[in-house]
Amino acid sequence: MVKNAVAGVMAAAGLAFAGVASAAPMPGIELLDDNSSCTAGFLTQDDAGGYYLLTSGHCDSHDGSQWTDVFETPLGRITASENNGEDRDAAIIRLDPAAGRPNGRIAGRYPVANVLTADQIHVGMEICKIGAQTGETCGPVSAIIGNLVETDVYSTIGDSGSPGYVVNPDGTVSAVGILMGGPVDDDYSTDFVLLDPFLRQWGLHLVR
Repeated sequence: MVKNAVAGVMAAAGLAFAGVASAAPMPGIELLDDNSSCTAGFLTQDDAGGYYLLTSGHCDSHDGSQWTDVFETPLGRITASENNGEDRDAAIIRLDPAAGRPNGRIAGRYPVANVLTADQIHVGMEICKIGAQTGETCGPVSAIIGNLVETDVYSTIGDSGSPGYVVNPDGTVSAVGILMGGPVDDDYSTDFVLLDPFLRQWGLHLVR
């Protein structure tokens, strides 16, 4: 069972903001539309130079809503999304050039070195995330099932879409996936969908 409530409805806006407050679009900031609050995942780019922020597919209400940051800066609209309720849950927001120059570093802090595939992830590996509501939390991988990485990472309402990554000794990170959710009754169990398949599907590469 997935706690879809991790994509917080607007009523959850009263929660303390623990993520990233920034005037520049970047991974880890809070994303808002008319219906929900989610977290920005990795920053990506297409071959034509357009920028996209990833988030969870279940954040997409399919109404063409404008997404903004906490400063009410218009960021853009979702141009593609997928959510099968199991192991495919991602969306991309095409950034409007007027939103400002985006920053690919996680929370403006961690440069992204590479993207891990399923065979590079193992049980016990420590995964971290930065969520708009709970900030940076980390925990071990408990299982890998298809495109789904199950972890013991803490998350809550509004953290959907958070970038999941491994922190490397040199201060860079290796991208793993996008925070999907977890059991309704256990905030310390969080699932991520692998990032690599979506990058290939949508013809995108990470901004590092």
